[in-house]
Amino acid sequence: MMRKALFYFIFLIVLYIVTEILLRIGLLFLGYPFFKPSDYIFVKIYPSLHELRHKQISNTDETIDVLILGGSVVSPGYMDLELRLDSIFKKQDKQLRKVAVYNVAAPAHTSLDNAIKYEYLKKQKFDLVIYYEAINDLHGNNIPPAYYRADYTHIKWYKDIEILRRHEEMDITVLPFALDFACNYIKDKVSRRFYMTQYGTEVRYRKYGADVKTKPTFEKNLRVIIRQAKESGAKMLLLSYASCFPENVVLTGEDADLKHYCKCSFAVPISIWGKAEYVKAGIATHNQVIRKLASSTPTLYMDMERAMHGDPRFFCDVCHVSKTGAQYFAKTLADFLITNNVLQ
Repeated sequence: MMRKALFYFIFLIVLYIVTEILLRIGLLFLGYPFFKPSDYIFVKIYPSLHELRHKQISNTDETIDVLILGGSVVSPGYMDLELRLDSIFKKQDKQLRKVAVYNVAAPAHTSLDNAIKYEYLKKQKFDLVIYYEAINDLHGNNIPPAYYRADYTHIKWYKDIEILRRHEEMDITVLPFALDFACNYIKDKVSRRFYMTQYGTEVRYRKYGADVKTKPTFEKNLRVIIRQAKESGAKMLLLSYASCFPENVVLTGEDADLKHYCKCSFAVPISIWGKAEYVKAGIATHNQVIRKLASSTPTLYMDMERAMHGDPRFFCDVCHVSKTGAQYFAKTLADFLITNNVLQ
């Protein structure tokens, strides 16, 4: 009897080990590291954090470390805000302390992505955190109220991230994660659950964008970022969001809209966020949240919307900036930081 029980015990152990190895091999083909699959979130989802999370960043040394959070407008490869600021700072008086700018802004990232990214960087003690984003959350409004989720899990991108983040044991065993993922997949198939994609909106659902359902979540996520900055001893700078809706022009959401802006190598029609009038109202709503938080929490505030004043010369589309706009944006921001002694 004991021998039989021992046999079954050994069999189960071997079966578990073989299953674990096969699952890790399968996940390897999907981009998950074999030995540390939890790093998938840094390798595939938030690659800008991959090296930065290992850096020793302190707000007690001689260097002013600045973190930029946001979407594509200020991200590397688009405005390259970190490079522009670095260039401006290096030309300043020698009395200005050395400034290191780290930019983890990325295309399509919302307030939730930025809150998650900053959480993963909680060991890094930045001197200043700059937040600039207010349009990408609006994409999530273009869905019937019955499908909408306040945690944004009605968007497949965030549902997958949620499943991944709740399995802290992944590096020890991937079996619970695999079972969870498989069960959710089957459940979604059986219920025929509708998910939004990370980019774009469906024409049939754009009418639902009139209701800015994202407002409470947008505010909640910004509060999380502000609280973490305070707890880590970092200054927090909120920027109002600049946009351009040309006067006497009806934006249709088609590529033809782009003729009203500067010709740029990168520009997108407004339809990826929804109908023009709803996007305009949504940006205004999120800017109200930013101004509210700026006045009610220990943060710094700069009115970039007013500074850019919707000038079509500065924009490639409703929000992405031209070369002239990028130069103006960076200089205006740098002047604000220097004039107000934020970098001291």
